[in-house]
Amino acid sequence: FGYLVKPFAHDKDAIQALVLFAEVAAYYKSQGKTFADGLEELFEKFGYFEEKTISLDFPGIHGSDEMGAIISQFRDKQPDTIGGLKVIRAQDFSKSIETTVNGKITTLPQPKANVLKYWLEDGSWVAIRPSGT
Repeated sequence: FGYLVKPFAHDKDAIQALVLFAEVAAYYKSQGKTFADGLEELFEKFGYFEEKTISLDFPGIHGSDEMGAIISQFRDKQPDTIGGLKVIRAQDFSKSIETTVNGKITTLPQPKANVLKYWLEDGSWVAIRPSGT
């Protein structure tokens, strides 16, 4: 996860997002507006968005094993609800499959990765991804 717009830079932490931010700011400045004005226009047109990242640390020699056990538990027993919202589809990127609540299975086009993503009934989603960083 991160922002990788084009594959010319492989660092998803900031550089491409910063370039896009500068381009958007220049666009709105050319219209005599601030970036905040432009952002408000986008909110009015597309709605507001909230994102929250929760990062848990698993230090020490067994940290990787702990992360693996947690994601295995989610993979073995998919939750029916998260935060009181019904899970309507689940994506398992390690198997390249998406499963809907009705049992329909489709293939994901993304490269395989140890990531689970749960889509909720209100359109929000939760991803679980162990990291070595």
